Amino acid sequence: MRSLRVVLWVISLGFLFAMNGQANYTFLGHLLKYQRIDSGILLFCEGDVRLEIRFLKPEMFRVTLIRPGDREPLLEYPLAKTAWEEVDLQFQEENLNLILASKDIDLVIHKYPCRLTVLDKQGTVINKDDPGLGVGWEGNEVRCWKSLAPGERFFGLGEKTGDVNKRGREWVMWNSDIPGYNHETDPIYQSIPFYIGLQQNKAYGVFFNNSYRTVFNMGAGNRRYASFAADGGSLDYFFIYGPQISRVVSTYTELTGRITLPPLWGLGYQQCRWSYFPESEVLNLARTFREKQIPADVIYLDIHYMDGYRVFTWDKTRFPDPAGMLRKLREMGFKVVTIIDPGVKADTNYTVAREGLSGNHFISYPDGEVYVGEVWPGPSYFPDFSSPETRRWWGQKLSGLLDAGVAGFWNDMNEPAVWGRAFPLEAVMDDGGRYSSQKKMHNLYGFLMSQAAYEAFRTHRPNRRPFLVTRAGFAGEQRFTAVWTGDNVASEEHLELGIRMMLGLGLSGVPFVGTDVGGFIGTPSPELFARWVQVGAFSPFFRAHTHYNSRDQEPWSFGEEVEEISRKFISLRYQLLPYLYTLMWEAAESGSPPLRPMFWYFQEDPTVYDHAYQQQFFFGEKLLVAPVTREREYLKKVYLPEGKWLDMNSEAVYQGPGAFVVEAPLDRVPMFLREGGILPMQEAMQYLGEKTANSLLLEVFCTEKYANLLHYEDDGETIDYTRGKYRLTQFEYLKERDHWSFSKSRVHDEWGGGERFLEIRFHAAAKEPDRITLDGSALEKIAAAETQRPGYFYDSAGKILTVRFAEAGKEQSLKIKP
Repeated sequence: MRSLRVVLWVISLGFLFAMNGQANYTFLGHLLKYQRIDSGILLFCEGDVRLEIRFLKPEMFRVTLIRPGDREPLLEYPLAKTAWEEVDLQFQEENLNLILASKDIDLVIHKYPCRLTVLDKQGTVINKDDPGLGVGWEGNEVRCWKSLAPGERFFGLGEKTGDVNKRGREWVMWNSDIPGYNHETDPIYQSIPFYIGLQQNKAYGVFFNNSYRTVFNMGAGNRRYASFAADGGSLDYFFIYGPQISRVVSTYTELTGRITLPPLWGLGYQQCRWSYFPESEVLNLARTFREKQIPADVIYLDIHYMDGYRVFTWDKTRFPDPAGMLRKLREMGFKVVTIIDPGVKADTNYTVAREGLSGNHFISYPDGEVYVGEVWPGPSYFPDFSSPETRRWWGQKLSGLLDAGVAGFWNDMNEPAVWGRAFPLEAVMDDGGRYSSQKKMHNLYGFLMSQAAYEAFRTHRPNRRPFLVTRAGFAGEQRFTAVWTGDNVASEEHLELGIRMMLGLGLSGVPFVGTDVGGFIGTPSPELFARWVQVGAFSPFFRAHTHYNSRDQEPWSFGEEVEEISRKFISLRYQLLPYLYTLMWEAAESGSPPLRPMFWYFQEDPTVYDHAYQQQFFFGEKLLVAPVTREREYLKKVYLPEGKWLDMNSEAVYQGPGAFVVEAPLDRVPMFLREGGILPMQEAMQYLGEKTANSLLLEVFCTEKYANLLHYEDDGETIDYTRGKYRLTQFEYLKERDHWSFSKSRVHDEWGGGERFLEIRFHAAAKEPDRITLDGSALEKIAAAETQRPGYFYDSAGKILTVRFAEAGKEQSLKIKP
């Protein structure tokens, strides 16, 4: 305690001497008095300004600035959870400080002036207000300055370009339609005002709960501070302590919400272009996938399926029988997802426009005149999705497409985009009767449009999982929709940028993400397309897409070699679906994204932050992927952190930490199974539901390290899993003194999935075993071709032991005597 007091005394002196400067900003002044409140404290400062601090969890507290005359309520849209249990706090007052201590952190409140410092329980400074600046305001602008520590790193901020580490740049939150963006472009389509800071290998998070145009300065142009500011609204932020990055993301997604499990087919391969038409071309596309035996589940219809770009209509010349076409596609195993743009053609002969006008469903100017903007249909109205009535009306229109057989919706142009890129700031939306301008509502528009579509599914298909993908959005959108990274470019740079953007979105609470495979603008070379498909195979959202009048960009469009490579890796995607589906369940349970940067697990390893390795990523906990992102690159330098790693291509075992060069011909992506890893796989299929998977393959890396897998399964279609209708199976491997053991145990089993054959492949098995028993009974040695017969066989060249047996009952146990 004495050392902590010395630290606080030194910090407090710094705050005391920092208040002599003058500026146009008004800064939070001295603390005059305080009042204890439930799980927190209310601070009364000079100028009749208050600061409310309330702990929501031992590792999370909320800070709200209350100025005289503040009338605008705090933002509610992003927050999924608002009721929290009381947090036990210890309170202490000293001459210069107040201290609120939870079991995880100590929050020091400096009195002169009023500033905050967060310490861990060892007295290490995790985060602190800048002594001279702290919190300030100028007119409607509010801002918070945080001291910038040497070597401090920043991650997240949603869908941002640049490097994974966001330090050294200023980032703006203002949803913008910017096709063909590059490494430096900002802002683009999404606004997620949440970042993760890391200093001294300890992580924290800050969520700025404000939808106005916000600016995050992460040490841009200065070495003193990082700051976040908004043009209006409240200074209202949540501070989250880790110290693990994974815990920060978990707590943040507890606050802003987690995904609903997508339908299993939504994790399959998806084919899109601007645009597939007429009907005969769409059906021919589907037949070609099946003839060529390239797996696929989804075909998209872009804006040309509509009648004059009128949303909720069909062009009767191009698509004379939509329901019939959709039925034929379903018979071939395809789902169809249609684009939905928010712009409603301003045409009084158009039913949707008439209903929208009569129902007051459109955005208007403050004087009541309905706003008209130019977009694809020409002059258009824009629905006010902040109104529950408008969302219900929109949902009724979406239900007509669902009734016709459409399976999901692709919400586009919802920044909202208009020609001229200047949606009027003075235009107002209902916002719960507050009639707020676009200064507040602009960044929320895509979020609210996604909410409308999600609610349409819940109302009109109550037991069916929604499938939605959006271009624009805001914090908390993960509750409703998947996200793709917008109109990218067919280039190596964009392939790499897309990986970094997916990692950034995952760190920002959005796990269901992907890029336009092959690039939307321009034409990829055959080699670049092949490499992009390889990355897509590990992306949660896996869709190829291209621009209007571009060259064909289907998997067979680049020659026989690339067709075969595409078939191989799309098939691999389907083989990996038991693993990916389990990862999506983890995202729904804890917020952990399927794609994870290396520092997710190796936070204290300085090399994992190296610029050269920022395109490597973990696919779940145990599989490290190091994709090739440059043409004519057939050797790949990879970094493997501490531990043993199995090269899934060569069966070589590497000891980390260290950099290694591995072969990476065009038909190979370097990937490594981490020791302790169990990787579940299945046989490939042409589409989800084509056949029942009657076997489960488990890839096990045999080391001295304990290995386990908690494998999740359900029906993949309904929301019955929320009522307990699912299966959880624990698989465990342990190397004991004189044998290996492998066990299966049903943790939860209320899903009606049948039993199946298990095939377990033990990699790096040094020699053929003397004896293997299953629940005490010996297994026979069999031939590799005997796929449905219990037993085992050993591949001495690859050092792989394969054991096969039928599942039976809740528990089974293998013992392998080397």
